Amino acid sequence: MNMIVLMTAAGAPLAMLGLSTPDLPQRNCIFMIHPQVTSAVFESKEGRIVFPDRPTEYPCSYARKKGGADIAFTNQNGWRFEVRIGRDDEGSWKASLADDAVSGRAFSPFGDRK
Repeated sequence: MNMIVLMTAAGAPLAMLGLSTPDLPQRNCIFMIHPQVTSAVFESKEGRIVFPDRPTEYPCSYARKKGGADIAFTNQNGWRFEVRIGRDDEGSWKASLADDAVSGRAFSPFGDRK
């Protein structure tokens, strides 16, 4: 799995999360603006959390499991991201900081290479 699309809880495109290769427990990831993002979504709470400043590469954990894959990392503003993709290439994401949290849908458009 090298790319995951993140959407808001309402299903609006938000970002693409690119993951480095090869598949290792420790990988690097970076957010890219989804080409279909609207200005309203970009300026929303989710957009400000996903894109807090300039693009930054994050060290992330990547765990492939029988039911899919889990990716986790912390961005430069301290938000902890957890992305879970199921065997059907669909899943969810959430970001949390202290008592605040946002979440949405996620999918891997190219699947998980075997």
